[in-house]
Amino acid sequence: MTFAGFPLLARLAVRRNWIFWTIWIAALWLTTVATVAAYERVVPPGANVQVTMAALGGNPTMRAMLGPPFDLLTAGGFTMWRVGTFVATAAAAMAALGVIRATRGEEEDGRIELLRAGAIGRHAPLAAGVAVASAACLVLGGLIAVVMSRTAPPASGAVATGLGIALVGFVFVGVGAVAAQLTESARSARGLTMSALGAAYLLRAVADGSSTDSPLRELNWISPLEWAALARPYAAERWWVLALPLVLGLVLVGVAFVLEDRRDHGAGLRPTRPGPATAAPSLASARGLAMRLQRSTLIGWTVGIVVFGLTMGSLSDAFGTMLTDTPELAEMFRRMGGGAQVLRDAFYTAMLGILVVVLAMLGVSLLGRLRREEEVGHAEALLATAISRREFALSHLVPALVAPAVLALVAGGALAVPDALRGGGVDVVVQTAGAGLALVPGIWLVVGVAMLLHGWAPRWVGLGWALVGWSLFIVWIGEILNLPSWLLTLTPFATLPRMPAEAMAWTPVLLETALAVVFVIVGLVGYRRRDIG
Repeated sequence: MTFAGFPLLARLAVRRNWIFWTIWIAALWLTTVATVAAYERVVPPGANVQVTMAALGGNPTMRAMLGPPFDLLTAGGFTMWRVGTFVATAAAAMAALGVIRATRGEEEDGRIELLRAGAIGRHAPLAAGVAVASAACLVLGGLIAVVMSRTAPPASGAVATGLGIALVGFVFVGVGAVAAQLTESARSARGLTMSALGAAYLLRAVADGSSTDSPLRELNWISPLEWAALARPYAAERWWVLALPLVLGLVLVGVAFVLEDRRDHGAGLRPTRPGPATAAPSLASARGLAMRLQRSTLIGWTVGIVVFGLTMGSLSDAFGTMLTDTPELAEMFRRMGGGAQVLRDAFYTAMLGILVVVLAMLGVSLLGRLRREEEVGHAEALLATAISRREFALSHLVPALVAPAVLALVAGGALAVPDALRGGGVDVVVQTAGAGLALVPGIWLVVGVAMLLHGWAPRWVGLGWALVGWSLFIVWIGEILNLPSWLLTLTPFATLPRMPAEAMAWTPVLLETALAVVFVIVGLVGYRRRDIG
C-alpha cells in the first residue's frame, strides 16, 4: 500500500517538529489577538473617524503594504486589514517551511530511507508531512476564529477571517510539497518556495497600490495571499472566494504526489546539472565554497530587495499627498516614522525600519548554513583537510555580515530612486542609502547573537530567529498596541538613529557595532573549542 504507515509517520512528524509548529502558531495567533484588543485605542470614537479611516483605506501605499480594506470602522474589519494579510503571508511561510522540513529535509538527512526499510508506503512520508502542515494551518485558523468571535463579533466575520488565513496557508502546503519533489535539497526547495511567496506578495502589493481605474488592480485576484482579504470578512462575506485557495491547494498537493511517483528517492524531478570536469580555483578555499553555496540565495535576495524598494518608493509621493487633508492620520504616521515632520521622510523611515529586520533574516539564514554543514557531516569532511575551524566559520560568517549591510545600502537607495526621478535629485538617494547603513549595526548584532549561540550552545541557535521575529513584531504592530516604551526599545534596532527622521547619532551605532564584534569574537572562540557534531 502506498500510504502504509501514515499514522506512525504523522505522529513522528508532530513529535519531531512540535516546537516549530507551536512557536509559529502562538506568535501569529497572539499578533491577531493583540491587534483586536488595541482597536479601541487606535480608532477612538469621534467626528473625524470616518474621514480618517476613508483616507487610510484609500492611501495606495498603505494598501500596498497591508492589503485592501473593506470595513475599518469595526474591530474585526480593521484587524483583518491591519494584520490579516500579514498573518496569512506568515502562515503561508510556516506551512511551506513545515512541509519541506518533514519531507525533503528528512529525506536529505537519510531518515526516510531508514523508515522505508520497514513497512512504509511510498507516499506515506509526503502524506504525513502534508497532513501535519494542513492541520497546523487549521489549528491557527480555528484559534483566530474562536478569539475573534468573542472579541470582534459577529461570528461569521470571525470564521471567514480564520478560514481564509488557514486556506492561504494550505495553498503553500501544496507549493512546499511540489518544491520538495522538484529539487534535491531542502535548501533549494525552501529557496524556490520563498521565491514564489515573495512573487505573490509583490504582485499583491503592486495590484493594491495601483489606482482604482488601473488594469493592474485586477491582478490581486491572481495572488493567493490576497484571497483571504477578498473574501471580505466583516463586510458582507463572499464565501465563494474561499473555494479558490481550497481548490488550488488540493490541485498542488495532487501534483506533488504525481511528481513523487516520477522521481527516484533522494533525487529531485529537476536533475542537478553536471559540473565542469575541473573545479574553479575559487573552490579550493572554504570562502570560495561558501560563496558558491550561497550564490543563488544572494542573487534572489538582491533582485527581490531592489524590486521591492523601487516598487514601494514609487508610492512615496502618493503617501504624502493622500494624507494632506487628514492631520490626525498624518500625525499617526509621523510617530511611526520616528517623528518626522515631512511625510516623505516618515515614509522612508518606516519602510527602512521594516526592511532592515527582513535583512536580518538574511543574515541569520546565511550563518545558519554553518550549522547545516555541521549537521549533514560536510563540516567534518572539510575540517579533516588543512582548513582550520576559524577559516571555515568565517567563510559563512563574513557573507552573513557583509551581504545584509550591502543590501541595506541598496534598499535605501532603491526606495529613493523614484523620488529622484521626479526631480528630487541624487541627494535624496544618497541620504536614504545612508539611512539604511545607519541601521546595519542592528543586523550585525543579530548575527553576532546567532554566532555566539552557534559557538557555545548550538542547540539554542534558533533563538537568533526568535530575536528577528520579536523585532518584526515590534516594527509591524508595536506602535498600535501601546506597549510600554521600555518594551519597544528591546530590539537591536530601537536605539539606532532613524534617519532621515532623526539626525545621525554615532554613539549607539558605535556601541552596537562594538557589541556585535564582541559577540562574534566570543562565538568564534567557542566554535574553536567545542566538539563538532
